[in-house]
Amino acid sequence: MKATKLYKIASVLLFLAAVGNTYGLLTFWHVAASMTPVRFPIGHADFSYAQVVLGYQVFCSMCVLFAAYLAWHLAALARTAPRAIGTLGWVLFAYQILGACISWIFFSGIVLLLAAVIAVCIGSATWLVAARRQPQQGQGEPALA
Repeated sequence: MKATKLYKIASVLLFLAAVGNTYGLLTFWHVAASMTPVRFPIGHADFSYAQVVLGYQVFCSMCVLFAAYLAWHLAALARTAPRAIGTLGWVLFAYQILGACISWIFFSGIVLLLAAVIAVCIGSATWLVAARRQPQQGQGEPALA
């Protein structure tokens, strides 16, 4: 499979992960509405636990959407200018490996599977691009030996 296709698959899966995170947030919001609000001061204002979770979850969804955009952009670069990717593909891969580890610790089932598949897609695509960037023996400059 080509790197472009792997990056695009990862991008679509990341978008689905963001949608799932938002759905989970809305479900939590309905459950949290029935709880007695516990308020605590942060800085100059008082916030409830539900408000803090809402803020973190929206921020998390935005980070995942940015990763989806980045994977789609890397797909375009893999086709047109693979050298421009540099280490960015590996950084996105490390980000996804971290996400898979967090999913392993705190989640299970579909969330863990989704994180692992995304990490495999991004890692494979980045490996393919890195292998394509390297000049092969006999082409380009002569080898030193």
